[in-house]
This record gives sequence, C-alpha cells and structure tokens, in this order.
Amino acid sequence: MPKTRYQPPDRLPGATDFSKRPDLCGSLNVVRLLKSQRWAWDDLREACAALESDYARHREPGHWELAAVAFVVSGHVDIKPWWANTTSELWRECGFPAHPPYKRTWERLRELEDVHDEFLRAASTVIKRCRLHDERVMAHVHVDYTEDETHAALVHDCQPGEPCKRRTTTRSGRPRKATGHPLRLQRAATTEARERREAWNEQELPDSEKHEAEDTPRETTTVQRGGRTVKRVKVGGCWYVTRDVEAGVRAYTGNGKVKRFWHGYYSGKLIDHFTGGVVPSVDAANKQECHLFNDLFDRATNMAGAAPQTVIGDRGFSVEACFQHATENNCAPVFPWRRVGDGKRHDKPTHDRHGVKRCRHCGGVMHQVRFSANGGKPRLWFRCTFQLTPDCGDEQTIYCHEDWRALIPLPRTSALYHELRKSHRSYEAVHDYWRDRYRVASDNLANRPKSVGIGWHRLRASVASLIDWLRIAAKAGWLGSTRSTRRHAGERPFKDAGRKAADQLASIRARIGLYKPYGPQAAKTGHKDATAPPSQRPRGAPPGTRRKPRK
Repeated sequence: MPKTRYQPPDRLPGATDFSKRPDLCGSLNVVRLLKSQRWAWDDLREACAALESDYARHREPGHWELAAVAFVVSGHVDIKPWWANTTSELWRECGFPAHPPYKRTWERLRELEDVHDEFLRAASTVIKRCRLHDERVMAHVHVDYTEDETHAALVHDCQPGEPCKRRTTTRSGRPRKATGHPLRLQRAATTEARERREAWNEQELPDSEKHEAEDTPRETTTVQRGGRTVKRVKVGGCWYVTRDVEAGVRAYTGNGKVKRFWHGYYSGKLIDHFTGGVVPSVDAANKQECHLFNDLFDRATNMAGAAPQTVIGDRGFSVEACFQHATENNCAPVFPWRRVGDGKRHDKPTHDRHGVKRCRHCGGVMHQVRFSANGGKPRLWFRCTFQLTPDCGDEQTIYCHEDWRALIPLPRTSALYHELRKSHRSYEAVHDYWRDRYRVASDNLANRPKSVGIGWHRLRASVASLIDWLRIAAKAGWLGSTRSTRRHAGERPFKDAGRKAADQLASIRARIGLYKPYGPQAAKTGHKDATAPPSQRPRGAPPGTRRKPRK
C-alpha cells in the first residue's frame, strides 16, 4: 500500500485538564495570562476600544474585553451575580480605577456583542501559534451540534378580530375564569428536542426535513411592542409572541393540539482531535445542522490558516453537500452511511458501494494511490490490484463528483478511516465540558442566561474559544518561541478498534464478492458469470444471476 498523506490521529493527553494547573484557573489568573501575551491581546484591545467612537465623551479607563474574559471564566450565567462577587483586585487588573456600577457593566458587556468576531480572531492567532509548534493541531477535527436554549417564552398573543382556538369556556359550557396572567405554552426539555433531532438524522434527508418543517411554525412576523421588536409566531391556530426574534421555534403537537415548544439556537463546535480545542458557532435552530456545516468548516479553516486533513461527524452530516464541500477543500470527510433512496448501497460499473474503483480493463478491485483537489474538481487515482490483463498496469482516475458520498479522499477500507470514525463519540462530551466551564449551550434553567438575543450567545462562545485555546497553549508550552519546540508524545486509544473494523469490512467485502471482478470487462479475464455487480444479485445467489426488478 502507498504511504498515506495523513497525519496519525494522535491525542494529547490532558490537554484540556486545567484543574491541575492553578495558574490557569480563576478569572484573575486568566486575565493576567491574556495580558502577558500582547501578540494575542493587542488587536482585540484596539477593536474593543474603537467602540468609544459612539460616545461624545471619552470613557473611563479600563478594558471591557478583559472583563468579558473574567466573566466567562467565572462560571456565572448572568452578569449581576458575577458583578456582585467581583473584587477590586480583578477590576484593577482589567485597568479600572474602581468597581464600576452595575448598569454600566451591563451596558458595556452587552455592546461587545458587536465585536464578538474579534475574540475569534484573537483565538485564531493563538491557534496559528500552536500549529507552528506542532503540525498535528487541527489536522483532524470533529464536528457536532447541540441545542442552546433561550430564556424567552411563547406568550399567547391573539389580537381582537383574529381567529383564536384558545378555549374560553370549560367543558361544561361555563365561562373560564380569567387569572390575569398571560397564557404560556409549556416548554419542552432540551433532552426531548435533542432526541428528536438525532432521530431525524437517522432518516433520509427529505424525510428529516419534512419532520422538521412540521415542527416549525410556518407563519412568523416581527412587530413593535412598547419600543421593542418582538416576533409573533402562529402555533396550533393561535398567535404567540416572543422577545427573542432570532431564536428558532419548534412546536410539538399531539392529536392536532400543541402540547410543548422548544425555543433556542444550535451551538456548533468543531473540535480539534489532538488537543480538544474548539472553534464554535451559534445559529438559529430553524435549519438542520447539515446546512450549517459549510460555514463552520470555512470558519475553522480561516482560523487555522489551512483546511484540516479530515473532518469527522455523525449521520447528520452524511449528505452530499457536506461531502462535496469538504472534498473540494482538500479534506477527507468521515461520516457514517445515511439512507438515501431505497436505503441500500449500490455497486456501480465504475466503483463499488465502498468507493473502491473497478478496473476498466478487467473489472477487478483497485487500490487508491493518491488524491488531488485539482482546483475545485477533485479526483482520485487508482491502480489495479490483480492486473489480470496487460492494460491493467496503468493508473486510472475518477472524478469525485460522480459520487460525492462514495468517492472520498481517505479510503473506507483503511484502518485510519475506521479509527477516526470510532473516536467521534468520545468528543461529543465537549458539549458538557463547555457547559460546566463556560456556561455555553444552555440546556436547562440553571445555565440559561436571562439576556436574550443571538449576539449574547455568540459573544460567550467566542470568548470561551479564546480562553480555551489560550489555556491549551499555556499548558502545552506553545506560547513561547518555536525554536524551543519539543514534540509531545501522543496516544491513539482507538487504533486497535480501527484495525478490527477495517478487518471486519474486508471480510464482508470478501463474503459478498466485491474482491472478484464484475461488470462487462470481467469476461476478458474468464469470469463470464460475474457480469452482475453484487448489489444486483439476490442474497446467496451465484455471480451470474441478477435480482428481479420489483413490479
């Protein structure tokens, strides 16, 4: 087999275990760490200082970006309890002469939402410094999404003259007593929303989009109420209003009636396989995660300065558009099979169900020798394994656009592919780590911020990314000069599992006959009965027979 162009999927043990480093814990220490790295802080400080141009007078001295870092590290969900527990020493370290009043603190932190991308740019500077020390950083990445609740609720808002299905009388016909409180729909638990989304990911894409459309209100509008913009949605024949105009709404019905709702965002994370560092995103939960993949992938590519070698995900990303975007950017997608059409994999004359090309001269199996993005038109090169005819010695090529989901840069028959696929589930725990450390991606009332709006959620995720990468770089010793770089020993806990899965796939391919020539060219090698691909034969039938078409 030819030498692979991919880095080994090493894992740096304890890269995100900061509890053993007291100098990396606590708001005060992290603020001092950021201030000590001027190359990472200078551009962020200038971008946040530019917000002063909106004021007639110069602001008081102080750096609110450092206060935002201290706030996220503290683990507090809301600003007021954090502000009440801050010390004068912390504020002096942030450049303030005294403890600022709460109203000013709330206003200045909320206005940082407009420059949340600057925190990601600072994190990008740290990531690129890490890559100079070790090229394994961001070589393999895992992508996953989770739910992120908003604190806003859906309140009944049917106006006079609008048809309303709300019951105004009891079942006995008596008038229902007014309580004086607005009617609110019951909020569904985030676990229920997550289970439904994961169930959709197991289905074919058209079916999953249909189910999601059924749970998404079709009629929405924005109106002004009391000087504030609110969103009205029509759910179950009634209008409801919410303060969060950017969050998505899912309405769960039963027997034609709305029973519960879920309101919030998708928190996306692209996780580095080597260190566990995260590139985040926050989007409204009105799209499937496969439609958000391209933007998150491009963001990680720009922040790292290069596309990753492989990207690993679950079935939610196993659609043609995700395969195409990754492959065109010289990255190998590692996504499990997702049902399409009849739900079965088919062997074609050019390649079989696992993306292995068939020789055009003998119909035999070929092994992949190289891949090239080819200026946006990626293609693969193969060489015949058995070389049953004199013409089989030349390399043969095939364009990936002929079958984006099957023809991928990293062969499915390789142990590396299965090692990466087996390791993905262990990285889904990063969602829980970030909830505990930074209160990102809230899933219950305890960690749900009272401030609404997608900007606040994005700001928190961006600040957390900067803090996470800064801590990783400090723990690994990557904040200094690259001249003193030492290579960290990695571990590969899923290496044996990957080899075992590759051997199992090889035995399956042998059992179903994929190692034997098939197709019209098989007759040239004496296999006259192997003209039908295995997927077109009845189970257990000899190679010469074909499956009868369904009536």
